[in-house]
Amino acid sequence: MKRRPLLQDQSLFIGSILAFIALIFDFGFQNNFWHQFLTDTFYVAYGLLFFIRVRRIISDSPAPRRAQRISRYIIFGAAGMLVILALLNLTEFAILKRGFIQPTAGLVLLLAVLDISARVYAIERQTLHPALAFALSFFLLICIGTMLLLLPLATRSGITFVDALFTSTSAVCVTGLAVLDTGRDFTFFGQFIILLLIQLGGLGMLTFTNLFGLFFRGYGSYRNRLMLKDMINANDMADTFSTLIKIITFTFAIESIGAICIYYSVSPDAGGQGGRIFFAIFHAISAFCNAGFSTLSNSLYEVEYRYNYFLHLSIAGLIILGGIGYSVFINYYTYIKILLKRYFQRLFKKEQDTVYRKPAISTNTRIVIYTSLLLLLAGTAVFYVLEYNNSLADHSGWGKLVTAFFGSVTTRTAGFNTVDTAALALPTLLVVFLLMWVGASPGSTGGGIKTTTFALSLMNIYRQVLGQDRIIFEWKQIPVHALQRATAVILLSLLGIGSAIFAVVYFDGQLGVLPIAFECISAYSTVGLSMGITASLSTASKLTLALAMFVGRVSFLTLLTGVARQFAPRRHNPLCYPEEDILIN
Repeated sequence: MKRRPLLQDQSLFIGSILAFIALIFDFGFQNNFWHQFLTDTFYVAYGLLFFIRVRRIISDSPAPRRAQRISRYIIFGAAGMLVILALLNLTEFAILKRGFIQPTAGLVLLLAVLDISARVYAIERQTLHPALAFALSFFLLICIGTMLLLLPLATRSGITFVDALFTSTSAVCVTGLAVLDTGRDFTFFGQFIILLLIQLGGLGMLTFTNLFGLFFRGYGSYRNRLMLKDMINANDMADTFSTLIKIITFTFAIESIGAICIYYSVSPDAGGQGGRIFFAIFHAISAFCNAGFSTLSNSLYEVEYRYNYFLHLSIAGLIILGGIGYSVFINYYTYIKILLKRYFQRLFKKEQDTVYRKPAISTNTRIVIYTSLLLLLAGTAVFYVLEYNNSLADHSGWGKLVTAFFGSVTTRTAGFNTVDTAALALPTLLVVFLLMWVGASPGSTGGGIKTTTFALSLMNIYRQVLGQDRIIFEWKQIPVHALQRATAVILLSLLGIGSAIFAVVYFDGQLGVLPIAFECISAYSTVGLSMGITASLSTASKLTLALAMFVGRVSFLTLLTGVARQFAPRRHNPLCYPEEDILIN
């Protein structure tokens, strides 16, 4: 008779759920002695449970790949470290009535996330369409964030459910619209929750869960890898794991460099309750994820930061890199890697023994770069000319240029502001509408209809004017389905924005059509800029904007595709039907 394992997956899963609950009680509520003693005791038990479980996995099913073996031993070591720290913490707390819960809590959170992520990663056991799974992951994260923000220690004076839902949605959807002052109304714990929601929402929760799942359970089934390949736009299934690693590494590397630049661009006494380091980290992550949240009451328009041009350029650089798209980064990374490899091979005279693959910059990358540069330069020029004697009047020559450039960058889904948005001239606001609507690039942390959609639409107009029957870009033909998808995205965005404007005007028409239209476009395109009416919105309008942010972040087309194909799977139809022309004038 086969011996049953000492511990089953169900026990570890229950322990991981309880670990989250224990962490919530530790940080979200005031603690007493017995409450703290019981949670510390549970941390010891959870560490032992995880330690034994991982040890059994290592002994029963050796990982075939070196990376998987290393990752399992890292997890094994983390579990052992948790047991040691939790025992020391429990002993010190029982004797001295104090402990060092932060490192223990960090390990508990890490292991709990690893375990639950490994279960989420087992997508071969579920039948959800990838598009619907992607949308539901954001919905789940919003719900978790709402519950965390409702904790007593997350805010200074309490928060309503609608405001917590709105804030969580704005953070997860990396929008930046706020009904409360992030720096004043939220505690350090509440600001940390918002920061965590921004990071998970910017990269997508499935990116983290799949990465941890790959670490913990291996490469999974063929169907699993195929669906994951589509989620992260990997070149092939063999690149799935390496693509995930590149995305995470690129994100944390750029955010770290950005945080260092921000840290040295502000004064030592800056940063508020979190300190200078937290200020730098918060704004670096918020900028790279194109979220626009700030611990400053007036964002970068605060008097102490309004003329800090190095800070503005640092944040603008993070916004651009976060909104350019991971596919562009990976394409350039591969291109440079092949060129360097060829150079070193030639240097050491081994070219005759090597078969080279010619590096290439993809058509998608070229379109993204050209369109982004065009929008950035055009937006800067227009902002500089139209606001020269208005919002830029208080700045010097160099300051005017930097502020105009920042205005062009931040309207592309970022949400930070260095000028008073409500004081912008009407022609400038119209240009801002366009820039917000276009947004960032596909596969990035930003929103909007995306630069490629905008570019394909312009190329289609050019084709129609010249009477061409196809779109050719740098000796490559753009497929028809890409143009069809771009058309659908544009029409659905107009429908979503129009519906949001209609609803908010109906509920709060007294606020003015122009500010409401600005607010709705900003919400749907996940920009976060506002003309100052967010806090004055009614409950119904807040819920409307929350829905607009969610639909804009996951993409209206992706959401409809996931729902439709989940309940009405696409069937292959080999029949061809006769064509008949339709009059369009």
